[in-house]
This record gives sequence, C-alpha cells and structure tokens, in this order.
Amino acid sequence: MEFPELANACSFRGCPEKNDFLPFTCDGCGKKFCLDHHRHEQHNCSVPPRADKYAPTCPLCMQAVTIMPGQDANQVIDQHIRAGCPKSGVQTKKNKCNFAGCREKEFVPIACKLCKRQFCLKHRFETDHSCPMAAVKKAGG
Repeated sequence: MEFPELANACSFRGCPEKNDFLPFTCDGCGKKFCLDHHRHEQHNCSVPPRADKYAPTCPLCMQAVTIMPGQDANQVIDQHIRAGCPKSGVQTKKNKCNFAGCREKEFVPIACKLCKRQFCLKHRFETDHSCPMAAVKKAGG
C-alpha cells in the first residue's frame, strides 16, 4: 500500500476494515467508521440521530425558518408569523388597471405610452381605454 498514513481504521470493534481511505465521520460521536458501520444504529452510537434535519417553509413569505433540535416546527412557524412575518416573498398583484370600472390587477406593470397610466391587458392600448392623449395627438398631428 502506497499511502498507509492516509487510511483510517473503522472505530467499530471487531471490524476487519483497517485501511479505509474515505471514512465517514459520525455526526453524533465524532468517530470515524467504514461504509458498513457509519450509521448510528450500525455502530450503536451513544448520541441519538437528529431526525429533524429540515427547515420548514413559512406559508406566507415562503422563506425557510430555522428550528433548533427538539423544537416543534408548527410552534416555530406560528411564532414566526406572530412576530411579524416579512411577507416580502409573496408576490402580489399591485398594478391596478386605471380604466373606469375595471378591477383587474397585473403582476407586471403595463403603462400606456401616451398617457403613462397603468392598465390591464384588456385595456393596454390607446383605443381600448379611450386615451385622452391619443385624441390630442390625433388632433395635433
């Protein structure tokens, strides 16, 4: 063997694997193990595995919320929302149509090139919203 100093022996008692070049380090006890013994239950680890290795997502702002081991994800999300959840991740329709009687809102602003007012897709053209600037342009030119 060319590089025996780079190899690690499996920390599991009785394991025949003496030269493991890619050992697994247990996130519980910190010892090095071979492929056959790297899981908590395979080497009888004294530190229980963490089953809660995920970050729940807030349904309002769509951001990951950090939870600590042992915390209930539902309670943490509830606290996040009650503490003033930043709803910056939620995309809302802000661009209200200025046509009289129309209640449509668009995700993307659509402005008339002549009068510079916001409209929905149905009323975006000068002829569709009776643009006052189109009448002025037509009379003057």
